[in-house]
Amino acid sequence: MSVLKRMLLYTSLGFLAVLLFALFTFPKFLLLERILLKNNVYMTAESVEEGIASIALKRVNLYTQGSRFMYFDSLKLYLLPFKVVVNGLCEGKELRAELSIFSKSVSAESFRCTSLADSLSASIRIKDGLYGTLSLKGINAQGFKIDELSIQLRGKVFTAKAKAMGFELLGDGQIDFKSSNFLQSKINGYISGAGLRFNLSGTLEKPQLSK
Repeated sequence: MSVLKRMLLYTSLGFLAVLLFALFTFPKFLLLERILLKNNVYMTAESVEEGIASIALKRVNLYTQGSRFMYFDSLKLYLLPFKVVVNGLCEGKELRAELSIFSKSVSAESFRCTSLADSLSASIRIKDGLYGTLSLKGINAQGFKIDELSIQLRGKVFTAKAKAMGFELLGDGQIDFKSSNFLQSKINGYISGAGLRFNLSGTLEKPQLSK
């Protein structure tokens, strides 16, 4: 084996050893907390248990702008090669996120542990924009009860459909996509029908309906 090949081998083995040492010893919860704080999200947890490549938390609360917007009975993070998988459970319902260097995705079905609505369902892919569906059931909009709001995300635009007081409302709008934190992507549009009109604004994290 040539000197150059030996140097490359030793360098690679040294880098792998340092990476494994960091994985074993670095407090992963602190890293998670820093990432959340960078995105203006605050977290509390009743207990934290760290594994070699995982973190398990119980009784987790997530806050933004001084108010709780989501909570979990348990939250688990798995650090896989080139990917982080997050599984959150609350009242038997799961919210799952997969984050990799290639793509990101979020999925949920009838997830109730959120202040956004009575329940939330989502199937969203994040690339150069937002793609998929976000559905919220039971929203209060300035005294009006929106039974269901469904948003079809199509990159940097969206279409929306809502049900309120027995009427169907339709609309569309634009997405100001934030690649660094897709939850902070701003939406701006409207839904209307049967003499009613609501502006749809806010962020993907906290969509807002107003007259």
